[in-house]
Amino acid sequence: GWRMCVSGCPYKKIYYNWQTGKAEKCIFCYPRIEAGQPTVCSETCVGRIRYLGVVLYDADRIGEAASVENEKDLYQAQLDIFLNPNDPAVIEQARKDGIPEAWLEGARNSPVYKMAIDWKVALPLHPEYRTLPMVWYVPPLSPITAAANAGQIGSNGELPDFSQMRIPVQY
Repeated sequence: GWRMCVSGCPYKKIYYNWQTGKAEKCIFCYPRIEAGQPTVCSETCVGRIRYLGVVLYDADRIGEAASVENEKDLYQAQLDIFLNPNDPAVIEQARKDGIPEAWLEGARNSPVYKMAIDWKVALPLHPEYRTLPMVWYVPPLSPITAAANAGQIGSNGELPDFSQMRIPVQY
């Protein structure tokens, strides 16, 4: 990436690991989150690859979702606990449960629900650990789509292998 999150981090906690190609030691700007502000990286990312938003979910079903027997069912189980922020029944119950209107509006305006549920382009981080974190990854779709259309299915039978998605050096 652009590595602008390293210089933009107000807490000076991030460094760029050249071996892995990732920025590490992020504290997710928890002081900003607690103050109701977005993370610095989601506001300043020039590639618009970082999004932050409210997602409504059924907390009573977390244990059930994390306990599915087949590991391949974890992704759908996590999606199933998310609640549609535009569903009148969900909105009514949320109001009864004391969810503030600003949060409901934030959930309706958030791109996160659309990316995970409607468009299914966001993937959960390591569902196999069954911790169900609310951090999702949106892989670059162009290489994946192109590889899938070319019949290059990965060794896991789903996503193409990383080595198959490299940008060709030759023009």
